[in-house]
Amino acid sequence: MARVNSFRVLAALLTLFATAETPLPKSYVGVQGLVIVGQHQDIAGTQKGVGAGPLLQLRAGGSRLVGNIEGIPVVGIPGVAPSETYGQATPHVGIFNGEFEYATSANRTLWLGLGETVYNQRTPLPAQNQVVSSRLAGVRYAVRYIHPTSESHFVEAFVGAAPTLSGSDVYVATGGALLETKPERASEVDASLSFGYYHRSNEWLIGLRSLNFAAKFINTGEAADRNVGIGPLIEWRHVLP
Repeated sequence: MARVNSFRVLAALLTLFATAETPLPKSYVGVQGLVIVGQHQDIAGTQKGVGAGPLLQLRAGGSRLVGNIEGIPVVGIPGVAPSETYGQATPHVGIFNGEFEYATSANRTLWLGLGETVYNQRTPLPAQNQVVSSRLAGVRYAVRYIHPTSESHFVEAFVGAAPTLSGSDVYVATGGALLETKPERASEVDASLSFGYYHRSNEWLIGLRSLNFAAKFINTGEAADRNVGIGPLIEWRHVLP
């Protein structure tokens, strides 16, 4: 009888430990503050600089299947110095990512996702009296790993990739007249590693995130836009009841 009771106590302790290490899935809304240090390359040359903006977050669903979306409004990344040919060609970038994620096991540590990425860019070329803009969209694949390290702390790693984004570069004169349209194809990869903290109905994350975007013109095969950067992030999430 004593041995049976010991097994019961051990099972109860293991159950409590598993619950602490694998918290229930959470639905939340949040904001990720992101600063990117990197460079933008296009026909205007290479522009290096620092960009910052808020990524709005929403995650909702059940125990194994959730929907996850994030979006950043179009923000400018000012260059260090203007181009002699194109002037102060300050690129503006906006991103929307959305996917459904499925937990591969009952402990909900590893998630696989499928969805869509939309990438918006706008670069004024003042010395040429024109603006170049593009809107690209394609299928997005995602992998998320969440590992609680205690009842109130966790590590979260994420990789998202859109191997094929399709759209066009549109050249418009300063007065609004359409000058030229060039079909293009691109790819995009973003990755992050964060350390998180639970506090009541809130989560706080601090970490790093990188973005890598590259495009080329379909008709000629020459390089179009390229954006590469990495920077710190801080994210606040409010867990929904």
